[in-house]
Amino acid sequence: MTEATSYTRPTKTEATKIGDRRRHHWTHVLRQRARQILPIISMMTAEEVHAQRVRSRPGQARAAWMGISLRFDQIAVLEVLQQMHLQNTGKEISRSEVMAALMAHGLEGLAARDEFSK
Repeated sequence: MTEATSYTRPTKTEATKIGDRRRHHWTHVLRQRARQILPIISMMTAEEVHAQRVRSRPGQARAAWMGISLRFDQIAVLEVLQQMHLQNTGKEISRSEVMAALMAHGLEGLAARDEFSK
């Protein structure tokens, strides 16, 4: 028999009672690190282009969300990290925040590689 591995968000528990500031912590960390490590003009231009593109769609005035395709193994990594975060902190974390945490922690190392350097 196989064990269920998909992450199930907690509902109506202490895990869901985090403020907006904490809910977007890793997104802010990623943005700060990206502006320190990547070419600032390129970062600002890319942010503006994507924000305008997304916000031009109906219903997207508040949060600028874009969809990207991820393979099943990449989603599995995000879900396992979500489970580990919930177990270790008692607080939920969204897939987008797990992705931001991964990107924030990997950004410097990746930008230092020859194929990604400035």
